[in-house]
Amino acid sequence: MAAEKPVVPRGMSKRSNTIAQDAAAKSANAAQSSPEATKKGKSIDPSILQASSSGDIPDALRKRYFSTTNKWSGEPAYFTTAQAKEPAFRDQGRRLITSSESDEVVRDLVAIARHRGWSHVHVTGSETFRRAAWLEASRQGLEVRGYRPNERDLQELDRVRRDASRNSIAPAVTAPASREPGRDRRQPDEASRQTSSEQSRVKNARAAQSQLRVIETVVRAALFDNPDAVARVMKVANDKVRTHLQAGWQFQAAKVRDTAVRGVEPAGRTRQGPGKERAPLQRSRGR
Repeated sequence: MAAEKPVVPRGMSKRSNTIAQDAAAKSANAAQSSPEATKKGKSIDPSILQASSSGDIPDALRKRYFSTTNKWSGEPAYFTTAQAKEPAFRDQGRRLITSSESDEVVRDLVAIARHRGWSHVHVTGSETFRRAAWLEASRQGLEVRGYRPNERDLQELDRVRRDASRNSIAPAVTAPASREPGRDRRQPDEASRQTSSEQSRVKNARAAQSQLRVIETVVRAALFDNPDAVARVMKVANDKVRTHLQAGWQFQAAKVRDTAVRGVEPAGRTRQGPGKERAPLQRSRGR
């Protein structure tokens, strides 16, 4: 009997990119630091496999992605748009699978890993994906197995960490509370202004994402036979948009215009140009 071929999930390539919980590495580190863990041999502490159920993602990502659940495996798949045919990533609990090399998808997968409490991850797939996953996960303090960085990778990681260290959040300095009768009325106004500012920031970020989706659609149509070129172009586009957002640029939401030809008359009829209208029929006066 011939061996059965492995079933590849629909919409995912045979060579998928993955970020998985590296429980073996974490267990090995725990065994080295604890004599009691050494006596257990190669067994994995069940506490290591915490928060590994599929569908456990941050609320911000849940609101941004569209999801469906496989009726056979029960595994959710997350899409960037409601019309997308291929998911941005699939969730198998202790493993996140994607066919994308987008920096945005990589950041979201690492965010899910951190949300689930993974301190050690194992990356597989293309070199571009593994490098991006290593850089993002290392920046966020996760230990990564599956990619060996070179000297320039380490230099970029140092640069990214330095740039992140310059960002800070400090408590706002406010004036002493006033005992004027109108003070209570001013507090809701200040809260409403802060809420409006936050809503504007979120709206601007969504508008930028809509622009990126349009760019990706155009690029995929133009370079449909060169996925590597699509990935490079989208990486540059994502980096540009992220830089502009950080600089305070304002984006407008992408709008799809109706390109249908206007002014077309029903079948069998054509619109007459100016000065070419057909003269009305006149009744003959002769008998």
